[in-house]
Amino acid sequence: MPQMQFPFFPEGVTHITSMLAFARREGQVTYFNGNMPVFIHADTDLASFRMITAQFVVSGHATQAQIARAFGVAKISLKRAVKLYRAQGPKGFYAPRNTRGPAVLTVAVLAQAQRLFDEGLHLAEVADRLGIKRDTLSKAVRAGRLHTRSRRTGAAALLMTSKSARTWRDSDAPMGMGAVNVLARVAASVGALDAVAPQFAPALDVPYGGVLFALPALLALGLIDSTPGYLELPKGYYGLDSVLVLLAFMALGRVPSMERLRYRAPGEWGKLLGLDRAPEVRTLRAKVRVLAQQGKPEQWSAALSQRWMHAAPEQAGTLYVDGHVRVYNGAQTELLGQCHGWSALLQDQSGC
Repeated sequence: MPQMQFPFFPEGVTHITSMLAFARREGQVTYFNGNMPVFIHADTDLASFRMITAQFVVSGHATQAQIARAFGVAKISLKRAVKLYRAQGPKGFYAPRNTRGPAVLTVAVLAQAQRLFDEGLHLAEVADRLGIKRDTLSKAVRAGRLHTRSRRTGAAALLMTSKSARTWRDSDAPMGMGAVNVLARVAASVGALDAVAPQFAPALDVPYGGVLFALPALLALGLIDSTPGYLELPKGYYGLDSVLVLLAFMALGRVPSMERLRYRAPGEWGKLLGLDRAPEVRTLRAKVRVLAQQGKPEQWSAALSQRWMHAAPEQAGTLYVDGHVRVYNGAQTELLGQCHGWSALLQDQSGC
């Protein structure tokens, strides 16, 4: 009649369960069921280790917790091995891994594609000629690695950059985020540049781009040409014009303070100014501090007000201080004498 088999393990083995154990000798790991070796693999063979331990779990000879405790492996790694065993069996642990093939758009291929684009060929024509998928080539164009000619204005079209392409270029700038105008910045650092001149370029997907519609109105109101004699900044990369336009755009874009500009993309705000990037918050604060210390902002404001009044005297209004538009009623409050000190014009209009 059948007899119960008592566990018997060779000397030096490590127990996994009461019937299952393993031993490591001379660079090999041997697994025992009772006193019978059931599997052997090299101690460096990770694929075989994952396969046999997953097999023990799937066959019910051990639990995942027992395997993890005996070998000191992470439970998540063991769960993945069990899932792989159930899906593909032992062969799944020895199948070659799916790795990415060699890059299609090598440096040489990119150079050939750019040369074809410069000749006026369309994206589909370039892809067919080079034997490249059109989607692959289109991704390279959107990323800014290749530049196509615009169909809107023919061969003389300016490049329309996308936000993703600009972000990639700004993050790779040699002098910091968005600081791509290296030559002008070096010139400004040695005092060879009064201020960088704004240069606008066609661009797509520029955040807050709608504020540019207000630029003609700002210029017509004298934001720039009224500053001589009142406001002045020393030599530097960012000139007075750029600083004033930036402050105006911040107000139009509902940016409540200079500190909040820290959380806006500097390169994208630079596109609104015609520069490579907007100034850092500390730089902007320093320039505003210089303007305030000159003691003339109030004079500049008064000169602008007089300019606007003289430009349209018929639009001059009257200040209405009281604000009440209904007749006072009741006897609890004495109304006589409340208009003392106001001008005759204000007394007439307040009804006193």
